[in-house]
Amino acid sequence: MAIELGADVHGAVGDVFINADGFKKSISAPGPGNYITMAKAVASARAILGEESIQQRSMVQAHGSSTPQNRVTESQIFDQIAQVFNISNWPVSAVKAYVGHSLSAASGEQLIASLGIFKYGLIPGIKTIDKVADDVFASRLQISTKDERCKQPLDVTFLNSKGFGGNNATASIFAPHVVDSMLSRRYGAVAFARYQGKREEVRAKASAYDIAASHGEFATIYQFGEGLIDEALIKVDQEHLGLPGFAQAIDLNFTNRFADMCE
Repeated sequence: MAIELGADVHGAVGDVFINADGFKKSISAPGPGNYITMAKAVASARAILGEESIQQRSMVQAHGSSTPQNRVTESQIFDQIAQVFNISNWPVSAVKAYVGHSLSAASGEQLIASLGIFKYGLIPGIKTIDKVADDVFASRLQISTKDERCKQPLDVTFLNSKGFGGNNATASIFAPHVVDSMLSRRYGAVAFARYQGKREEVRAKASAYDIAASHGEFATIYQFGEGLIDEALIKVDQEHLGLPGFAQAIDLNFTNRFADMCE
């Protein structure tokens, strides 16, 4: 659809790994499940993008609750995974430092922040602390208290979301230039060039809208009551339910899936 419409791709999800710990202690901690999800995510991205990409052009979006227990346990996972995959000075950011613990998915905010990092090349520092605590495992991590400019464009970020109830998840997000390369190889040079032409038109329209909106010049899109199905035209009998505008009726002929248990 992106190729067909000329949509501007801001990133792509590589893989998402989820693991639930069966047993938990009373003190909140990520548990072995987060080791599993982080290791799988990095290994998967390495298989797709290569060793150099992971070691030199990747970063981590930490769950970053920053409690005395959490900062130790999460940093230990990152530091150990970095050692295993031979990563040094692994940039770590934590959007919770700015927004707190959201009622929505914390990983959603990590994703939005990552797309911004891809676009502007600026990794947000954790500026709500004076210094990194002494008990944080950071021999292979780069945890900055100020914004850092990327030395080179990042290829991938890893979103880490720890569920203290037991669920842990880590996702890999690929940068737009990585996605461009993948799309070009998949669809061929001619089709990709055609897509780039469409994308420039889309970008121009988006830029014009952004400039106008920044000056308060935009019309609210209000579509209340549009496109509704006229309920008076719904036709229903014991075998079918027909909706106006839809060629196929909904089949109401069901069989008893539990016939062998109901005799």
